[in-house]
Amino acid sequence: MLPGAYSAVMDASNRDEFRGEIVRFANGLGFQTVSAMTVVDHGLGNSEFIVVDNTPEAYTEQFADPTIGRRDPVMQHCRRESLPIIWTQDTYVDRGQGELWEQMASFGYRTGIALALHLPEGRHFQLGVDRDQPLPADARELQRIVADLQLFAVHAQEAAL
Repeated sequence: MLPGAYSAVMDASNRDEFRGEIVRFANGLGFQTVSAMTVVDHGLGNSEFIVVDNTPEAYTEQFADPTIGRRDPVMQHCRRESLPIIWTQDTYVDRGQGELWEQMASFGYRTGIALALHLPEGRHFQLGVDRDQPLPADARELQRIVADLQLFAVHAQEAAL
């Protein structure tokens, strides 16, 4: 097991402790908000969604709206892909969802990184971090952040499941 920053989430014994660990990790990477979602498929069209996040209270209803999730290009990427997505305003505008980005941006969701782990037995784990400031322009620094997030996601999904 890896030291502290990655493995501390494994010691979370309840939802509040898990939330505290993912928020701490996201903040350490320079992100204000984080969401972790576990999806368990129980059959065709019957999926269980468990979300732990620190979404601003004023944005909670929109954030949880499944109709928005079906339009959101980041969520759609995570449904289909295992590679992380680094998203910006262009991600939304290029897919005809600029107004969705405008709504999100007013709550601090201006850019971020999201990824999904697609596991056996119809289980999925999605982790996303978001912030209101641009991501680092230095490719190596950005690569390090993505790698750290991926490694943390493996530990977080184990704790979440």
